[in-house]
Amino acid sequence: MSLNIVSRSFRSFFTRDLLKMSNTQVIAELERERDRRVLSIQSHVVHGYAGNKASVFPLQLHGFEVDFINSVQYSNHAGNIEYLTLPTRYPTVKGQKLTERELEELYAGLLLNNVNHYTHILTGYCGNVEFLKKIADIVKDLKKKDPTTKYVCDPVMGDNGRYYTPKELKPVYLDLIIPLADVLTPNAFELGELTDTQIETEEDCLRAVKILHDKGVKTVVVTSGVTGAQTDECLRCYASVAGGDIYRFTFPRLRGQFVGTGDVFASLLVVWLDETNGNVAESVKKVLGSMQKLIQRTSDFAQQQVDQNSRAMCELRLVQSRKDLVLPPTCEQVKVEKIENTN
Repeated sequence: MSLNIVSRSFRSFFTRDLLKMSNTQVIAELERERDRRVLSIQSHVVHGYAGNKASVFPLQLHGFEVDFINSVQYSNHAGNIEYLTLPTRYPTVKGQKLTERELEELYAGLLLNNVNHYTHILTGYCGNVEFLKKIADIVKDLKKKDPTTKYVCDPVMGDNGRYYTPKELKPVYLDLIIPLADVLTPNAFELGELTDTQIETEEDCLRAVKILHDKGVKTVVVTSGVTGAQTDECLRCYASVAGGDIYRFTFPRLRGQFVGTGDVFASLLVVWLDETNGNVAESVKKVLGSMQKLIQRTSDFAQQQVDQNSRAMCELRLVQSRKDLVLPPTCEQVKVEKIENTN
């Protein structure tokens, strides 16, 4: 037998062995029981993936029980995301918005039945000032009931220099939400709005993150949009723990932009921060490993279907990526660097 044949046989055996190991790990993770329960208050779409539709599934795959309240319920998302020659949005969006009174009534039912027991709270899109104030009341009540409850807030306000929620939400986030948040996951635009600063460079980003720490947020993860720190080939995100370490994550820029990626990111962050006992470097790297596979799979599928010229072809391939959501692949292309804290 030639050396090449032996080498190929060894690689084939080694690959099968690794696959068997990973499959075993996936099964073990799916069978694992966790005493974790999340209250998730976000948007919902019937078709496609955004808000709770994108967040609940990854949490459940990891064994987290999820009680979810839909701030809005739409037939499909309204995202204006450009992708190649495909339409930038669905032509029609239908649905309903939950009012603050309806939110209060739902929570009252949980309270009266004594089932408002949560280890985590996750919030995302909210398009109404009074509704956001009511979320703050609920978070306060749950934290009073159990001070160990972790609140992970994705302060959805806008992106790429523009709002897609009312600007009147900003003071509510500043005065009521941020003081309650244990973890905040803004993009660069939202970070700038919440700190009244312009975010273009890494230095801008880190100064603004410190402002949020000074307001009481323990962990801040800036998910995207620091334009001066990225290239045509690579993107960056940042993570910081108050009084602790700051990390820079560099990873490949994949083709296409898709609605719901931030919602998946936040839900996986809940999982891995819990699993690693708050190790933000390890947690974010695992999240990015899953996200890279999810976005690549979605991008490849959209490219294959491009002739259909359909917005529906750009929906996240979330179910198809379930293995990568459960067991993040070792992503050597995600580079993690600790940044010297000069503050």
